[in-house]
Amino acid sequence: NPNGREAYIILKLEGNRLQGFGGCNILLGSYALNENDHAVRFSRVASTMMACPDMSIESALGKAIEMADNYAINGKFLMLHKAKMAPLVKFEAK
Repeated sequence: NPNGREAYIILKLEGNRLQGFGGCNILLGSYALNENDHAVRFSRVASTMMACPDMSIESALGKAIEMADNYAINGKFLMLHKAKMAPLVKFEAK
């Protein structure tokens, strides 16, 4: 990110709330998990509306969250997928 801040999401257990940052704007929303089949669904995801010079990372993250229907965890990595295709986005736990 040109601003020096990485995009991230935090999935809060309390209230199943999503918090995040897309590189320019703050993200908020809800999520539902089914741990048996690794299904995930994000809902009511909204962001602040600041205009930034490069919105490509933020746009890609928003699309990935919107499209994701399942997840995988491999060590310290969380991947969001659509169906069983390649990961839409990959996060590293810090």
